[in-house]
Amino acid sequence: MKTSSPNTQYAIGMSFWMALYVAALFGSIFLIKGLQPTGPLLYVLAVAPALPIGGTIVVFLRYIDAVDEYVRAVTTRRFVIATGLTLFLCTAWGFMEDNAGAPEFSLYLVYALFWGLYGLTSVFVRQAA
Repeated sequence: MKTSSPNTQYAIGMSFWMALYVAALFGSIFLIKGLQPTGPLLYVLAVAPALPIGGTIVVFLRYIDAVDEYVRAVTTRRFVIATGLTLFLCTAWGFMEDNAGAPEFSLYLVYALFWGLYGLTSVFVRQAA
């Protein structure tokens, strides 16, 4: 029996968790607006879309474990650079919010910002070192 490649497993896993994310996002919005809950239920519904993000992190970690050493090194380098850029930009923006009146940046956008920077980093980082 042939097992699927790490790339295929990654694509399937990410697709699954992103579909679950979209369902949780729209479901929570619908239920919050429709039920107008308060207290703990409101918090559970509000955080529901964030939970599938944990699944995407597990899929990414499994991908890194499944690929060869070179791909792992390049992928890890991209990840670290994208993480550093995300931390830098979010910190800089926070200072601009507090000290210069910049508009508020919603924290739920940080994950999307990270993956956007990871994609951009992937264009430029083609070697492990």
